[in-house]
Amino acid sequence: MLALTIGGKYAIAQSGENDIKNFRFGLKTAGMLTWYKPDDQKKYTSGGVSAKGCYGLMMEFRLNKVASIAMGFQVDYFGGKLNMLDSNYYFLSKDSEILPKSDSTTLTSRYLLNNRTYKSTYVTLPFTLKLKTPEIGSLTYYGQFGINASVRMKTRVTDAVNTTSWAGNRVVTGSPATQTDLINSTDMNLFMFALNVGAGAEWNLAGSTSLVFGLNWYNGFSNVLKSDSKYLVRTPFNSNVATKQNAKASAIALTFGVLF
Repeated sequence: MLALTIGGKYAIAQSGENDIKNFRFGLKTAGMLTWYKPDDQKKYTSGGVSAKGCYGLMMEFRLNKVASIAMGFQVDYFGGKLNMLDSNYYFLSKDSEILPKSDSTTLTSRYLLNNRTYKSTYVTLPFTLKLKTPEIGSLTYYGQFGINASVRMKTRVTDAVNTTSWAGNRVVTGSPATQTDLINSTDMNLFMFALNVGAGAEWNLAGSTSLVFGLNWYNGFSNVLKSDSKYLVRTPFNSNVATKQNAKASAIALTFGVLF
């Protein structure tokens, strides 16, 4: 009887602690501004930001009253634009497919690349430490810090180019053109990693159910491009001289979600 009484009091105390759960899950969506940061500013410049978004699942594992491990699974749409300051050429097939350098010797469709706009899809696993304040009114404020690990699914690009033609042993730059919706996945690295720093608030609706509003900064620290391009060459006379590439992808995300 004594054990039952003590156990009952403990259960009541636990349930009365603001209905705190050791595990929570929910859904999220976010609007994002994404951009690419080239390492070599003498060869590339950033062409500005792109408006993108993401959606996915949220999970929280409570460590104590203040700290939780926040994880999830989400689909991210990243984009950005790079302006080429050096000469870079690539080769297209008759079906408008970018061809590897090794296949370029049989082609006459050569283009000078001026700028490239990327559209990439990633599956991302965020892993962060989330620190929360006590509930203030109906709001709980939080900050979080961790990393995002992403796997590339596909990439398409839109290129501003100039046609080129041969005149003896030199290339003559022709009229400007646009090549749209070209598949460029194999010229991108498979993995992308970014620092994830954010802050926000949870608005309690009932029990453990809350609306979540947050602002996160994803600061990329891995090269999203192949270091030696599979397609871009420095000169159309020698297809073995690959273009060196190095750029990191970053974003600011405004998140809305619900946690149960």
